[in-house]
Formats: sequence, structure tokens, C-alpha cells
Amino acid sequence: MIGALAVGGALLIVLGWETVVRPVLGLLLICLAAALRPPRGKVNQEQPVLGRQDAPRLFALLDEIAESLGTRGFDAVRVSHDFALSAVPFGLRGRRLDIGLALWESLTPQQRIAGVAHELGHFTVGDVRHNLMVRTVLPLVHGGAAASADEAGILREQAMAASPRSRLAEDMAQATGRFRVDSALSRWGLWIVSWPQRQLARLVHRLAASLAEETELRSDSLAARVASTEAAVQALERRGLSGVVTAELRRLAVEAGTFGRAGAAEGLWQKLAAHAAGVSGGMAHPHHGVGMRIRALREAEVRPAMVAPDGVAVGAVERELEPTKKAVAERFIRDGVGVGVGR
Repeated sequence: MIGALAVGGALLIVLGWETVVRPVLGLLLICLAAALRPPRGKVNQEQPVLGRQDAPRLFALLDEIAESLGTRGFDAVRVSHDFALSAVPFGLRGRRLDIGLALWESLTPQQRIAGVAHELGHFTVGDVRHNLMVRTVLPLVHGGAAASADEAGILREQAMAASPRSRLAEDMAQATGRFRVDSALSRWGLWIVSWPQRQLARLVHRLAASLAEETELRSDSLAARVASTEAAVQALERRGLSGVVTAELRRLAVEAGTFGRAGAAEGLWQKLAAHAAGVSGGMAHPHHGVGMRIRALREAEVRPAMVAPDGVAVGAVERELEPTKKAVAERFIRDGVGVGVGR
């Protein structure tokens, strides 16, 4: 579609050069194609990003999971401190696995395989939210509808500014009155201009949400097929521990930052994993959607694991991740940033 817009615009400019309307329309089509063009396949380097050369054992395991699903694997792996695990498309055909260590360390190796298989399942079943056009259009329809806080502050100062030659109270009253009228007119104007954007965004969200539930259930079924039904159910149940695990992670980070203990970064994730392992399953509080998915898995056919790495393979993957895990822990302890929680 993007190529068709660009080619059509170029043809209108070349073939309709004698007219005025056709070149203008052609230029508009080319600008639209440029706006819809997806970003280049570059990964934000704010968090550590691993390539195949950085963690060959990890990528070999990810490729094995992808092969069992009949799809291709990931091009990059980004590691953060969040309680999340997600597969993100980027560029034209790129795929990135985002590993949040707060969740990753709360899972057993087999449960991690179930989580990765579920995320790859979104690509396998054709999740519309991963569609190139949907993920390109959504930021466009959400952006530009409202003024930023800085712009609003500048407009407010300009509207309420009295004459520099006078400090009389009536001047300030008149400026305040102008601000009230102008701001009301501006709000109505922005509402009218942004109405098509809001309706388009609402339509896209509704179309995606109508298929989201079925997509999640089908991805859960694929995760059960790859990692076993038991591991898929347990992986979903562990997501209900987000509040308990993130609270412990913040406590450990504050403790390490306050007392400045040597080696705190190396032991952070081990302590968190031990805490998560000792948490009772009764403390898990999955939301309604996850609870429904767990019931669906338990009612379905019990499946054994297709991918089950041995202890040697698991240890090799852990050793590859150790430097990255240490870097993430050091940054989290130093900066004290918040902990994100995935779906």
C-alpha cells in the first residue's frame, strides 16, 4: 500500500506536469506514503539489547521454540527490569523479544518456554495488533490532536499577559476575560479538528479488541502444545504475582542503594527468584481475562512438552544472560526507576 501511494504520486507528478492539480495531489500522496512508512529496524538502546552473536545458546532455544510453532524466531532480545514478557515487531519484518527480569526470574525454565511460545503464537495466529499498517497508523491517529503542556502554558501566558506599560487591575481583569474566551474557543476548535482522529483510533481499537480474546486463547493453546499444559497454566498464574514480586524488587533495590553493599547487583535477581519461589500460589491475583484463559487451558486436552531443555542447556543460557542481568540490576539500583507490568 505504501509503495502504491508513492508510485501513484510520482506518476501524477510526471504525467500531469502540465496541470496544477495533479502534481499537488501527487506530492500529497508521496507525503502520505512517507508518513505511513514504518520506522527502520533499529532497536532503542536504552535497555541492553542482545543479538545472535551475544547469546547464541539463548537464540538457539528461541529458534527451537519458533520452529516447533512453524514460524521464524527473533532478531533481537531486549532485557529490562520490568515484570513483563512480550514479542514486539519492529521495522518491516523484524521481531524482538522483550524480557522483563522481574517476571523472567519468577518463572521456571519450562514456564519461560511457555511464555515465549505464547508470544510467538501471536505471530503464528496472525494477531492484527502486529499488523504493519495497524501499528503504523495507531501512533498517527493518536498524535497531534492536543497541544502539549508546554504549548498550553505558552498560550496561557500570552492570553493573560497585560500591557507592559500598565499594572492596573482592570487590565488584568480584561486579560483574564480574553483568556477564558480564547481558551474556550480553542478547546472547541481542537475538538472539531481532532474528532476524525479520535473516531479512527476508536475504530481501530475496537477492531483489534474484537479479535484479541480469540488470539490470546489460541496463543495459550500453542504455548501448551510447546511447553506442556501444566507449564502454560503455571506461567499464567505467576503473572498474578506482579504486585508481590515488584514490591520485593523495589525493596531489594532500596536496600542495596541505601547500604551500598558490594555485589548487590549480582545477587539481586537470585534473591528475587528465591522470594518468588517461596510465595504461595494463593497470593496470585490474575485479572478476569487471565483467569478465563487458565480455565480454558485446564478444560482442554492435557499436552506434554515438545521443547524441554536439559539442565546443561538451561545453565548455558543463564551464563550468557549473567552480564546483561548485572548491568540491568546496576542501572535499576542506581536510577531507582519504576517497574512496568506487562499484560
